[in-house]
Amino acid sequence: MFVVLTAGLGGATIGGAPLGGVPAGGQAAEAAPMWPVPEPYPVTDHPPERLANVPPGSEYVALGDSYSAGYGLGHRSGLPTAACGQSAADYPHRVAARFGLALHDVTCGGATSRDVTSDFQFRGVPPQVRALSDRTRLVTLTIGGNDADLFGTAAACLALSAHGPVFSGRDAPSCESGLVVDGADQLGVKIQSRVALSLADTLAAVRRAAPNAVVVFVGYPAIFPDAAHTPKDGCFRSALDLGSLAGAFPSNTYPFTDRDVTYLHGVQRELDDVSKTAAAAAGVRFVDLFASTQGHSACATGKKAYVSGVTLDGASDLQTIDLVPGALHPNGRGVAYLAKRVERAARELAG
Repeated sequence: MFVVLTAGLGGATIGGAPLGGVPAGGQAAEAAPMWPVPEPYPVTDHPPERLANVPPGSEYVALGDSYSAGYGLGHRSGLPTAACGQSAADYPHRVAARFGLALHDVTCGGATSRDVTSDFQFRGVPPQVRALSDRTRLVTLTIGGNDADLFGTAAACLALSAHGPVFSGRDAPSCESGLVVDGADQLGVKIQSRVALSLADTLAAVRRAAPNAVVVFVGYPAIFPDAAHTPKDGCFRSALDLGSLAGAFPSNTYPFTDRDVTYLHGVQRELDDVSKTAAAAAGVRFVDLFASTQGHSACATGKKAYVSGVTLDGASDLQTIDLVPGALHPNGRGVAYLAKRVERAARELAG
């Protein structure tokens, strides 16, 4: 079976949309109002818990990409524009409801560090850092995955079997075979140089724009597990079956070669390491989710997984195939875990 996915190794798109969930080319849309906080996690006058140094009603600004925006969870908020795919069930909304904070959520699927600091990701949607002020008391941020091309690369690494080939690689046995050239890992080089600098600049910009805020930099949960949490027979679960010929695809699959699971785990570990280093240099709290979620990656099955697997959608002729929203992003259990970890950090810093 031959399937074409419109994906490239350096910022993949499938069916015309990046993995972060934002339509290619951007959508002309004006920013929606930021208040009131939409359901299902509204701020109340009597929150379940209070922080001593960030009392109820304090301004909380959430920054970041699709992992902070709750992409694929439903309950679309339409903020800061509908193209962002932000969910009212994302971890910022849960944290705001827990502590009774006035949330200004500008998270947006597909965001890079430049979209946080300087770029208009969409018309009418200014750089996220502009939401900050000296009134801001809590800031959360998840960023860096799109800078590193981690998500776009993952979308381009979908494979036909545990041993390849990958869909988009012209019979390449794995993504690693095209990204590691003469022993040099192109993604690793980018993460150690440009991504590391971008993260440092972003955290510095956040600190300047919100001088009175507690800043929490939130890492990414494991998408690709380490060897200790990889089943003996591997992780591979095919995204295609006989039903795909009729346009019906299996759900929650994991179509990555054994080689790429190991490779992409290493890429994510590098991103986690540079994020941790950038946070320490900036003097902000880093919530490291990578190590604690190795047994909860999208490789895991059932209720153990905190990250959704891959589900495809497409026409019966298989000429165009899309990723269903939320693929390789935190599911409901994963977002609840993210919120729990951020709440713990907020207690330790401001409780």
